Amino acid sequence: MFNSTMVRESCLGQGGAGAYLQQSTAAQLGAFDAVVKQMLEDVQERLVYRTHIYIQTDITGYNPAPGDLAYPEKLEMMERIAQSLKEEQMKQMSQESVFSDVQLEDADGRRNSNAGSVEPSRLHTSVSPADLHGMWYPTVRRTLVCLSKLYRCIDRAVFQGLSQEALSACIQSLLKASDIILKNKTQIDGQLFLIKHLLILREQIAPFHTDFAIKEISLDLKKTRDAAFKILNPKAVPKFFRLNSHNAILEFLLEGTPEIKEHYIDSKKDVDRHLKFSCEQFIQQQTQIFVGNLEEFLTKVSALKTMAVQGGPTYSLSQQPWAQPAKINDIVMATYRVMKSKLPSTLQSMSLYLANRDTEFILFKPVRNNIQQVFQRLHSLLQEEYSGEDLQIIACPSVEQINLLLSVNK
Repeated sequence: MFNSTMVRESCLGQGGAGAYLQQSTAAQLGAFDAVVKQMLEDVQERLVYRTHIYIQTDITGYNPAPGDLAYPEKLEMMERIAQSLKEEQMKQMSQESVFSDVQLEDADGRRNSNAGSVEPSRLHTSVSPADLHGMWYPTVRRTLVCLSKLYRCIDRAVFQGLSQEALSACIQSLLKASDIILKNKTQIDGQLFLIKHLLILREQIAPFHTDFAIKEISLDLKKTRDAAFKILNPKAVPKFFRLNSHNAILEFLLEGTPEIKEHYIDSKKDVDRHLKFSCEQFIQQQTQIFVGNLEEFLTKVSALKTMAVQGGPTYSLSQQPWAQPAKINDIVMATYRVMKSKLPSTLQSMSLYLANRDTEFILFKPVRNNIQQVFQRLHSLLQEEYSGEDLQIIACPSVEQINLLLSVNK
């Protein structure tokens, strides 16, 4: 028989074995954890390396195929396909509605309820060709897919560096593609292609909750170079032996110290900067196309007035060969014809590429304001410098007529 002492010793022995097993398991798990962490670091390092190679070969070194640069033809083709599909859907829906009219009332009610649930989905699935993922320029698509896959796989600091490299390479590829389209097609096609894809980039990187800025440290050797040239000058030889603050070696050590400079590169701000510049360039060039001749005429008049104010000869604007009423009439009529002929095509191109009424309005509003201001300045000048008979010869459209022309083509 076991007494109480033997039972107690037996329980203590079992507890000691359990504690030993726990310690052994913890040690094994710690070793396993270290191995897994090392494997994870190796995989992430390999992933970062392969991403660098991918950015260099598939984004920076991307050679576009002719189809990648077929703008605006590919957008027009997709728009025609979308329009034909929409017409087929409408035709099918009309046939279904005619067929439902000859059914019994209860069946008609069921069919109408089903149609009411299907029709909104059909209407909402109509997406502009410019917004389709497959219609994006390949480097934009590859950049965004790459970033989306890396976002949760690597450390945030590493992701920031890779995202900055990928976005910079993508922007450069877009600038290159825009230049090619501009040369092969028209200026507005190249500009709108760039604006649209920069808008896509800005919109798609917004959901990434990270900072796209990285800090770069560089060594500025300008002072070292200047000090080296100074000490190598033959005139500096006597200074080597001076025992004061003008010693050449001492000056080299004090003045030639390289500087460490820190600067931040923010790829998100880089996208915004290029987008802003592209929009400003578009606005400026479209204004030049529509009212460039009038702006040139007004610039000449301003220069003539400035010369007169600064003590130059007095002038009569109507007596100037380039400012006679008939000449101004030619300029005004040519400008009005350009606006009537090119304004609809410009707005149509904006609609084809941007496919967003709010964006189109925001982008074209400064152009519209510039046109209105030029005609207002012209009217003020004509009222000051020309008689009523000259104004009839000039026949300049009123500001209301210009506003009507611009509003019709909204």
